[in-house]
Amino acid sequence: MTSVAITAAGKCLPKQVLTNEELIARFGLAVDARWIEERTGIRSRHWLEPHETTSDLAVGAARAILARRGVEARELDRIVLATISPDHPSPSTATIVARKLGARCAAFDVSAACAGFLYALELGAAAVRGGERKVLVLAADARSRFIDTRDPRAVVLFADGAAGVLLEPSDRPGLLATHLGAEGREEMGAHIPAGGAKLPTSTETLAAGRHFLQIDARRDIFELFVRFAREATDAVLAKARLSLDDVDLFITHQGNARMIEALLAELRLPPERAVNDVVHHGNTSGATVPIALAEALESGRIRPGHRVLMASVGAGYTFGAALHGF
Repeated sequence: MTSVAITAAGKCLPKQVLTNEELIARFGLAVDARWIEERTGIRSRHWLEPHETTSDLAVGAARAILARRGVEARELDRIVLATISPDHPSPSTATIVARKLGARCAAFDVSAACAGFLYALELGAAAVRGGERKVLVLAADARSRFIDTRDPRAVVLFADGAAGVLLEPSDRPGLLATHLGAEGREEMGAHIPAGGAKLPTSTETLAAGRHFLQIDARRDIFELFVRFAREATDAVLAKARLSLDDVDLFITHQGNARMIEALLAELRLPPERAVNDVVHHGNTSGATVPIALAEALESGRIRPGHRVLMASVGAGYTFGAALHGF
């Protein structure tokens, strides 16, 4: 079977940065900056300007990736975009990204919430193993467009961003193993009730604010995040016949610093072997893992010979993990 490797990574973050203090002042939140940082670990986050879109973020990340590898968009065989905040309900945002890039290849969206990048990564790897040469895997979300700014839990937590990788055939192991799963619970973690087939848009749903993101209890989310992330981590290590001792860097969903800390405690993994960068980015949903990966590569934290384990859990509940050797 053809080996698949990440040959380039890149990211795109909106230029608008909102600190906790600016967010409180703008929306008149009845909390203070210390409350936000103590509960989430976040001090600032990036938000789109009104004229910007999710596809703009995805295109920015794609251009950074292609430039780093010296590849033209027309050389791409496939674009897989993980997003739960598309430009439109239909068509897929990936087709818009392809048009803006000048690519003419297979392009489609994947909806798996905060685990979306890992779902897209496995699909991209399968395409390379099937004979494609250059597959662009992206994750982009604009969660600021779907939150009630009167809700302090949502407005302080969620942010916008995009990142991704280029996958190519390789003569080295590269992607060592992946594992995906889902448990469709009644309590979905976070969801938007209206705007779909179950509850179509109406004047009533708009008046009731049913198009805003609804978030389950913090304790429930933390417990299930740790459980599913542990399951995915254990499964991918078993497939690769390795242990956490063989992993140089652990990257999990950067949704909340306290949640990351809880998972590291469960895994008995020291903080210095993991990424916790939510402080300046906030929760960018499916984009958190590839943003962290791109920054770790840029900074030299990931070096040749390192093994990196990525794990995430998303609303639904979706979960997954991937182990890659660099």
